[in-house]
Amino acid sequence: MKRVTNPDSGHHRRSGENYLITPEEITAYKRDGYIVIHDVLTETEMKTIDPWFDHFVAGKEADNMGRDFCDMSQPYGTPLEDFQLVNAMLPSKYRSELVNNIYHRVSQNIANQLYTAGEPAMDYEQFLAKRPNKANAEFSMHQDLGYWPKTANTWTATFSLALSDSDIENGCLQVVPGTNLEAELRSHRPKGAKEDDAAVSRDDSHTLVIDRKPTDEVVYLPVKRGSMTIHDERIVHGSGGNTSPKWRKTYVAAYRASETIAQERAMGFTHSHNDQVDWDEIVK
Repeated sequence: MKRVTNPDSGHHRRSGENYLITPEEITAYKRDGYIVIHDVLTETEMKTIDPWFDHFVAGKEADNMGRDFCDMSQPYGTPLEDFQLVNAMLPSKYRSELVNNIYHRVSQNIANQLYTAGEPAMDYEQFLAKRPNKANAEFSMHQDLGYWPKTANTWTATFSLALSDSDIENGCLQVVPGTNLEAELRSHRPKGAKEDDAAVSRDDSHTLVIDRKPTDEVVYLPVKRGSMTIHDERIVHGSGGNTSPKWRKTYVAAYRASETIAQERAMGFTHSHNDQVDWDEIVK
């Protein structure tokens, strides 16, 4: 299992809210399905996000959020005290103070460089936190597109900003490079369900899983606080549990073409876990 680093990226790439992505990185992103870039936000900028992240992860907005505040490693309804992988969807929907924050602005600039057509716009965001010493705080291997309605234009750039150092011990992102180029999307099913098992539905567990292939070669993507990974909608990826004594904290933001977002919203799909949708119909 190899590690991937990019020593050339860093603060020297920043100019105001612009972070330069090189042609080589764009090529690698399209070929491998991901890139890693370092030192994207400054420590001062990170400290404007930290209090809000901790606010949501502590459940301070839970009464307003419904299923948008949940444990992504366990069924809906798991008590807060038993959470392992804390998930807060769409935080800026619930607290307007987060709208157009520095992470939004810098990641938007990068998305504009990765996708020069289709008017990239933020589709959704989420706070993810793995509690300390929670070996089962796993994000099962999946492809993001397996979660979403099938639209004419599927491209997506999903940013994962490290609010804490992320490594193998605390469950950093892991990917299978090149799976973004597979001709067919892999079959996804709700976590806890066996193949062709209708007893467990997405109404019970939003988390989806796939079956791994013997040829899948996993690459781990450790990053330091303030750095990020970016992956596309088709790459197979997930993350392990947190066996360390410290929290692993991540701020996710995903960008898609404006027309794609409009098509999703017309289906009643907003990426909220509270959406009332017919999954069997919209994922065809």
